[in-house]
Amino acid sequence: MTAMVLQMLDQAAELIERNPGSSAAKRRAVSGAYYAAFHAVMQLCADEILPGPDAASAEFERVYRQIDHGPLKQAFVSDGTLKRNSALRQIGDDIIRLQDARKLADYAPPRPNVVTLAKAREHVERAREILSRLASLTAQNRRTLALNLLFPPRKK
Repeated sequence: MTAMVLQMLDQAAELIERNPGSSAAKRRAVSGAYYAAFHAVMQLCADEILPGPDAASAEFERVYRQIDHGPLKQAFVSDGTLKRNSALRQIGDDIIRLQDARKLADYAPPRPNVVTLAKAREHVERAREILSRLASLTAQNRRTLALNLLFPPRKK
């Protein structure tokens, strides 16, 4: 996992612990937690396609940026390889829950308790679990995840 991803997650946790009564802090923490998990997925996919230390190359950035939020969700909800693989399905279920929470946190109109303190903490922990699961994937599951997210099946 990159230092940036871990820092994003640590900042999300710190934000809610320092400002537990702040709606804005809880919303930003949920958003930050999602983006930490999202960047971890993008990193995994880019590393699978272009292994090696040259993360600054244009090619690496092209692969890294290939994944978008809608297609990411679609890949996990579709009845395909990612749904049939229990390790990948678990990651997908969690990232979709986190993505839905991020949308609420980012786009709901200003009102109290859109995100409760307990939910904000839960979402930060969910992102940590996603990172842990990504790190423990087998080489085959890493490849399967990358290929299915970067190259979705053609529609029939």
